[in-house]
Amino acid sequence: MQITKPAMERISRRAILGGGASLGLGALAAQPLQDASAIPLLARPRIGAEFFLNATETRESVFEHFRRMSQTGLTVARVFTIWDHIERQQGQWNFAGYDWIYDAAAQNGILIANTLCSEDPPGWMGTAPFYHAWRDLSDPGLRPFSEIYIEKVVTRYKSHPAHGVWLLQNEPGINSGAEPFVLAEYARWLARKYGTVEKLNRLWYRPLARFEDVQAPVEPRVASWADYPSLLDWRRFRCAHLADQLRWIHAQVDRHHPGALTHINPPGLTSNMPASGRDLWRLKPTAAFMGASMHAAWHFGMFPREDFGVAYGYCCDLVRSVSAPAPWWVTELQAGPTILTGTRHLNPTAGEITRWLWDGIGNGARGILFWLWHPRTEGNEAGEWALAGPQGESTARTRATQSVAEVLRRHDSFFASARPLAARAAILYDRDAMLLYSIDGWRRPGDDVVHSLMGCYKALHRSRVPVDFLDTSELEAGLAGRYKVLYLPYCYALSGKAVDAIRGFVRAGGTLWADGLVGWKDEQGVTRQMPPGPLSDVFGFTLEDIDAVWEPFTLAQGATGKDGELWRCVIPEGRGRVLVEGADGRPAAIENHYGAGRAIYFGTALTLGYLRRDNAVVEEWVAGAAREASSDLPVALVESPEKVSFRALTAPGRAAAVLCNWGESGTATIRFPAAASALDIVSGVALELRLVDGSSQVTMPLPAGGCAVVLAELRKEG
Repeated sequence: MQITKPAMERISRRAILGGGASLGLGALAAQPLQDASAIPLLARPRIGAEFFLNATETRESVFEHFRRMSQTGLTVARVFTIWDHIERQQGQWNFAGYDWIYDAAAQNGILIANTLCSEDPPGWMGTAPFYHAWRDLSDPGLRPFSEIYIEKVVTRYKSHPAHGVWLLQNEPGINSGAEPFVLAEYARWLARKYGTVEKLNRLWYRPLARFEDVQAPVEPRVASWADYPSLLDWRRFRCAHLADQLRWIHAQVDRHHPGALTHINPPGLTSNMPASGRDLWRLKPTAAFMGASMHAAWHFGMFPREDFGVAYGYCCDLVRSVSAPAPWWVTELQAGPTILTGTRHLNPTAGEITRWLWDGIGNGARGILFWLWHPRTEGNEAGEWALAGPQGESTARTRATQSVAEVLRRHDSFFASARPLAARAAILYDRDAMLLYSIDGWRRPGDDVVHSLMGCYKALHRSRVPVDFLDTSELEAGLAGRYKVLYLPYCYALSGKAVDAIRGFVRAGGTLWADGLVGWKDEQGVTRQMPPGPLSDVFGFTLEDIDAVWEPFTLAQGATGKDGELWRCVIPEGRGRVLVEGADGRPAAIENHYGAGRAIYFGTALTLGYLRRDNAVVEEWVAGAAREASSDLPVALVESPEKVSFRALTAPGRAAAVLCNWGESGTATIRFPAAASALDIVSGVALELRLVDGSSQVTMPLPAGGCAVVLAELRKEG
């Protein structure tokens, strides 16, 4: 790579401004949004799409596409400002195509979500095979040029009337390994954690003479037996390292656009995120608000198509929980066919597009952006993924999108102020168990910890119970007290701080629900006793044994379903209240009272089994506590077909129930506070209200694949 003298002068100046080689944990963090009502981009729900600048585009084609996007009801366009597009030769910058995009957006009332690509060096640098390469920004050969790129893009568009938000990086990820500059960052991270090499050497199998001598560990897939402490440190470093790079990008943006709105969209929410370096709650402070990529073709592989509502709901509730109290987006949503790409071939139907849009909006999303508007014309996604035709032609999917956008427009005053109901139940997002399982479970297909998390969510979702996800760091900070019920599915690793917080939650009156090997290990993988380990006082027992089971089995005496999975955990007799008696007459599930609260335990991987095999009895075993705690919420789905995704929104004087039916047709009954009128704003049909025990109820048919958004005008008190 040849670097010119002027470029070297710019690099030297930026190296001085940027400090030393380290990215630096002190890099400017984003200010979290507490109230976004004054920010036009986030003041109301918006629908948008990625506009990819194909090499074949002209100014006329760009303006025509944006005219059609506006006609479809889109008010946000996401773009990648691809570095190689604007600096094909070193130092020669050409923004013509992106200028067309910004000007076309302004003319059509569309705001731009501009994705920065500072980690994707242009071809002339000769350091990446293509863009979307996730090059490491701690590389001293890349970072100064990245600074120039960010400065050029941000200063050009920050004051444009169409500009809305900066995405710090597309689908933030880490693709580096044992490069010298990465290991240098790792050495500094270890020094901050341990202080002295002697402290590190008490834990690691291979001692270090100094932190600077560290190497990347050998992974279990190579070594089989593995050194837990060094592997866990490496994984935790990678999570910190990605967050550090995003903070650095944010600091560069803020240098040129102080106070700018920023956003990130991590992918892979249905996978083991911490093990991939994407610790969602660690990423949260790097941007003003969060979003995510959600593609059925890539991310819903363990779900049959009729359960896409569960998979999508899981992703939405997870990113909403992370971003709170800031708004959240579905930043990428599959819009069109995957023909050669994706892990499964599918084309979302108009009904699926409609259900995804309404379920996200009903869950409080302030933006749902499709990938993408019209197809790319070249490359490995050419002709795929698009909402519209190659020239922006109408499709069944654009017409479905337009219908939802029109309802949002007509009822803008409600959706601008509406918020989802506060959840009474939370599921622990056990980062420590996920990291440990990436070492323990590498021989097993899939990820049992993450799949148990999904199984727990599925039971609550099917029971129409609002639910949040609570991260380990939030649990340790005492935030479980916001909820009445806390779920611990397959939470086999818990830190001492987490254990203390759980004990305090139950003592104060909370309900704790757990299954399987809960509390077996600490965050370093150390075991001291049988499950539930240090929580034996809360649950009222210590397991006598763990009977590993090859095939699914019947847990309850007299039952016929296969509801047990992986293990029969042998619970001592005479402890607590028996909830389920096993086939051998011993307790299979018990409840114990502790302080003012209670702890419920099932002695098998119950939530994992429920994900794999629907069982109405298991759904009740899992969801019963949360359903009881949520029984007095002001808006509820009393009855409906089985596979209905339910959301509720409230605003001053009004409330709405959002129903998306992924299954067969049936009848739905919704309960509201005392209401004066109710209207299905999707069909425009006024609905009859009847008074039941002081509340208003609506009963209506719900066709297979259909959606209803019932908006109720509430009676004024007095």
